[in-house]
Amino acid sequence: MKSNFLAATGILLAACLLVGCGTAGDGLTRFPVAGTVTFKGKPIEEGKLILLPATSEVGSGPTQVIPIVDGQFDGESTPGMKRVEFYASWPNGKMITLEDGRQVPDSATLPPECNVHSKHELEVKPEANTGLSWEL
Repeated sequence: MKSNFLAATGILLAACLLVGCGTAGDGLTRFPVAGTVTFKGKPIEEGKLILLPATSEVGSGPTQVIPIVDGQFDGESTPGMKRVEFYASWPNGKMITLEDGRQVPDSATLPPECNVHSKHELEVKPEANTGLSWEL
């Protein structure tokens, strides 16, 4: 009985190593996607780049979220046409007064044309997709 437990544990461990514990585990091949993003000529300090399948076709790939730090992004995506959305916010120098009287910093965000109404697209090729650049 103890040997069955050890054998089962060994098989489970081997399966985790083959599939890659802590990864998506969906079996889809992903390729590097890296580059820069600026808004009004300045690097986006902190934000997110989101790659969505450009088609609703089944199997067109999952949505990928890639952090933007100091105008740079570096992540992975499944190949194919993607719709690209950008999200970021930053202090605008104004304060908001809450109902309880406390004041908190207000922030500005990227306009909808950069995200929910984005027309930006990217064809992720089955190779390293590096040196990409967007000026928003």
